[in-house]
Amino acid sequence: MSDDYGFLAPLYQPISRLVFGKDLIAANSFFADLAQDRHSLIIGGGDGVAYRDWDVRFSGEYWDTSSSMCARASKNLSKSRICLHCGPWPGRGEFELVFLPFVLDTLPDREIETLVPQIAAALQPGGRVVLSDFFAPATFSQKLLQQCMLASFRLLARHRRKDLPAYGSFFNPELWEKEQEVTWRRGWIRTQVYRKR
Repeated sequence: MSDDYGFLAPLYQPISRLVFGKDLIAANSFFADLAQDRHSLIIGGGDGVAYRDWDVRFSGEYWDTSSSMCARASKNLSKSRICLHCGPWPGRGEFELVFLPFVLDTLPDREIETLVPQIAAALQPGGRVVLSDFFAPATFSQKLLQQCMLASFRLLARHRRKDLPAYGSFFNPELWEKEQEVTWRRGWIRTQVYRKR
């Protein structure tokens, strides 16, 4: 399995903090306490820095396709009972909470259309999805920076998108209720909580 993000793994946090301060970590960790005493799933968890305060009260599964990111996550999640897996999530299991930390913006629409129903099938009734990601830029400088980021990721990590997904379109309101939303940078960065009806 290729490690498209292996080159970026040691640089990701320094660059992220230089450009965004602590906003990306804050977006990923804002609702992290919802996972306490719940069997959780993290898809595309990267280096796991946002969850490094998790202890034995946190359990479940972590999946990431980058072996370099997984190696870092194993250290950051070592105090938890999260089981780490390097590879794509196989679409199986039973969970009470699912985290999607800046991962949907890396997937083509057709893969998101497959992934979200798989998550719904694995999620218990009343379970929640915590989605953190970039949304439409609010300013010209944000739009320019976003275009630069997408171009860089396409070059360095074989990123497969030239735009951002229409996230809400994948969460059918007949099945999902959006409960909460927190924003940073005038709504460019958002964390949303969806509850399975």
